[in-house]
Amino acid sequence: MVLFTLALGLGLAALVNPKGPGRLGPVDVVMAAGIAAAALWALRARAAVRVPYALPMAGLMTAGLIAALFGPAPMRGVQSVVQEVFLLLWCAGIATVCCSPRALAFALRAWALTATGWAGLLVVAVLIGERAISGAGTTAGDDPNYVDGLSETATRARLFFDHPNMAGNFFMIAVFIVLASGFPRGLGARVGACGVLVTAMFLTGSNAALLSLLVGVGATFGLYLWRRRGLVVVTAVAALTFGVLGVAVVEVAPLVLATAADSDNEFIRYSVGRGARSAEARESLFSSQLDLYERGNLLGVGPSSTRDALGAETATTVKQAHNDYLATLVERGPIGVLSLIGLIGVIWLRVARFAKVRLPPRLHTAVPVPAALAGACLAFACTALTHEILHYRWLWSLLGIVAAVELLARRESVDPRPLDVTAVPGVR
Repeated sequence: MVLFTLALGLGLAALVNPKGPGRLGPVDVVMAAGIAAAALWALRARAAVRVPYALPMAGLMTAGLIAALFGPAPMRGVQSVVQEVFLLLWCAGIATVCCSPRALAFALRAWALTATGWAGLLVVAVLIGERAISGAGTTAGDDPNYVDGLSETATRARLFFDHPNMAGNFFMIAVFIVLASGFPRGLGARVGACGVLVTAMFLTGSNAALLSLLVGVGATFGLYLWRRRGLVVVTAVAALTFGVLGVAVVEVAPLVLATAADSDNEFIRYSVGRGARSAEARESLFSSQLDLYERGNLLGVGPSSTRDALGAETATTVKQAHNDYLATLVERGPIGVLSLIGLIGVIWLRVARFAKVRLPPRLHTAVPVPAALAGACLAFACTALTHEILHYRWLWSLLGIVAAVELLARRESVDPRPLDVTAVPGVR
């Protein structure tokens, strides 16, 4: 029942709306039940409770609380820190319960299956023009902070997420979960699942998701090639790839973007075609934030308070940060930045221990392509350059999975027995 409760929390991640008090979504109720179930199970079974990333997150939360007390919106800052505590507990619940290859396989496969189902629902809703489900042309939550106007979201789907970019990120990350879990088990079924997920991602019109997908897939392939062919081959392939991309960016990309911006197709015009406008808007926003930091104090303005601080300064662009790295500096100060660097370092230390090696037999059956988890982490890091993803629920689900894989890789290295996939709950 604990596994099923956690799987339900993973599977209902798309139900971010409608919002309740404290910006809670329907999925948060299920996640809270999963946290409670994991805690009770650990207490009854006397299992080791794992709270990965606790130290750097403690630094982030402390810096956020101190900044919130002296910032323009203290209650909003405190609410953001409470959300981070909740997400860290969710991550800990996954890392604690997924203490065996069988449990880990069940969680990954539940995530892959349900995400593909949500993607299929979005594709069908767009095809039949059901906007109540696709969310195209509608707003929710803080959506005006993320889009340039209703006209540009008329063809961009978001399902039940706050905005199309959030939806695109969800489907993009799910591609890596399908690759990492090797589920569905048949190659054709896996290709089909990835195809549905990528189609749903395209329907959201998120350029950030598209770019992050390419970066993450490149990293996944590079790590896989490193393990199979060695560092020399990877270096040669990477050099050739960067050379081709450099030429494409300089010679081809401007022409493609200009053509897309003038396209008669609204979807192309408001997705790829808005790339130049989005870049200009981000540049203006980031410049305003840097000016805000230079005129501010070392404590920061407080979590989720960038918009209020920019409004008080009568900045040219008044929006939320749209960049987790810059947001941490402006909202939590240097202490927050150091804590964020520590969090990133801990994540990559864990990933480095399993991403480019063949896992022990039982764990390899549960996670046949561990490099895909590294690709997902890099994709998140890339998205964080243009969006704030620190509070995305599936980010902390992924970090819980990463912690579980790293801990199991050390323990399972002494157990040569293969994993019986027929014993995995819900798997035949």
